[in-house]
Amino acid sequence: MARLREFGEADIPAVVTLFEQVYPQQRWQSRASCEQYFREIFFANPWRDLELHSWLAEERGQVVGFLGVLPRRMQFGSRPLRVAVGSTFMVHPDWRRSLIALMLMRRVVASPQDLFVTDGANEELRRLWSTIGGTIPILQNLDWTRLLRPARYALSLLDRGNRHRPWQLAARAPCALADALAARVRPNRFNRHDEELTDEPLDAVDMLEHLPAIANGGCPLRPQFDRDSLTWLLGQVARKSRHGRLRARAVRQRRQLLGWFVYYAHRGTINEVLQIAACDGAYDRVLGRLFRDAWHSGATALRGRLDPYHVQQLSDRHCWMRREGAWTLVHSRHADVLTAMERGAATFSRLDGEWWLRFLGG
Repeated sequence: MARLREFGEADIPAVVTLFEQVYPQQRWQSRASCEQYFREIFFANPWRDLELHSWLAEERGQVVGFLGVLPRRMQFGSRPLRVAVGSTFMVHPDWRRSLIALMLMRRVVASPQDLFVTDGANEELRRLWSTIGGTIPILQNLDWTRLLRPARYALSLLDRGNRHRPWQLAARAPCALADALAARVRPNRFNRHDEELTDEPLDAVDMLEHLPAIANGGCPLRPQFDRDSLTWLLGQVARKSRHGRLRARAVRQRRQLLGWFVYYAHRGTINEVLQIAACDGAYDRVLGRLFRDAWHSGATALRGRLDPYHVQQLSDRHCWMRREGAWTLVHSRHADVLTAMERGAATFSRLDGEWWLRFLGG
């Protein structure tokens, strides 16, 4: 029978060995850099809570399972919440048919946090989740997508694994022409400039100062930050180069801050959006500014997590919604907190879960 125990800093080499066995396709620059990243995230993060542990499973002295926990802080109304974000859930291939996964999940959700959440769960974990009383919120499991270059987007679907076929190379010029024409159609017009708006680099100081008025959108359940934690988070997010170059821009009307957008810019691909925030009545204008910026950066499309509070604006801007990729799973012993998550009355962007972490595909 496997034994569960708390993950300590001395266990990092053994857990990295498990990581290499579970994810052999992942290639870190060196084993030392992978170990250093585990140390940064689990033992040097600004939210470290000595009562919210990561857990590992041992069988005959060998680490065969691991469930990482990154503590965070949220607020529900005026009530502070301790949040455990699940990350890097691994079971050794030889123990996949055992009860180790279930044991680790039960141990973690029994910890003293007010809310457990993960937004990187696979299909196997989703199937197990309801057996331990977990919740799978529908709204937090939907993404929105907005095409910016529809012809090039369609071509990219055909390009996968066949990037050097002559007909595909020959199709790029006609696709570029078709997309240039599409950008002049009324719902698009990405080159149109709103003379009253400007955007500039966004930093942690501006974000922190305006978070209460802008990023929370009237939601009772929202993240808490201080200057150190937000600066650390943005620094970590910027290092995730897999999706492209991080662009964080503040949108202003004259001197007034209307909101901001944070996304990864990468020419010729679907660009991933981490967060859009805006003050009351300004979300559509900030969204339009994001579309314009990503179009100029060469994106074929934008994709982000659905914000239920702004579903109408996303729909009006011709975004489509669907569920794809990893699952978001939540657990709480507080019924009101669960209800807020299920009804979409929570500010929960890709900056607030594990999506931004670099364990898989930095």
